[in-house]
Amino acid sequence: MFQVRGQFDVKMDAKGRLALPARLRERLTAADEGLVLTHYDGCIQGYTATRWRKMERRFLGVSPFDRRSRAFLLAFVAGAAEVTPDAAGRINVPPALRRQAGLEKQCVLLSYLGTLEIWNPERLIAAQASAADTVHETGGLEGFLAWDPDDEGEDL
Repeated sequence: MFQVRGQFDVKMDAKGRLALPARLRERLTAADEGLVLTHYDGCIQGYTATRWRKMERRFLGVSPFDRRSRAFLLAFVAGAAEVTPDAAGRINVPPALRRQAGLEKQCVLLSYLGTLEIWNPERLIAAQASAADTVHETGGLEGFLAWDPDDEGEDL
């Protein structure tokens, strides 16, 4: 199972290599999987290859001729890249994704709900403040059920 929760300050080298925190590296190695990285909402999101394949099966159901679907495919799916940790436990973030997310040396890696996110620290602070405002303005999570109570969840 690939489920690690946390926020980690990480550094990226000049070649775009980012060292995964030990807990993430161990879980990813144990799962014997690479990651698929894509840009979304100001950050890079990462999914295990297994999870991405499941998502792709759903993406196949959208019409590339529908304007909204095509926009989603171009924004989220088309720029995705597969990465595999090297022997030192680093992943190489492709230059296009680094540019889109504004990543430089200092990065913040979030891990939650089976998803990784790699953020520029300033963008993350702004996004979290905006998210907190949205939660406050919309009345919090009243009436929000995050999961189906009959669903046992999915291991990643």
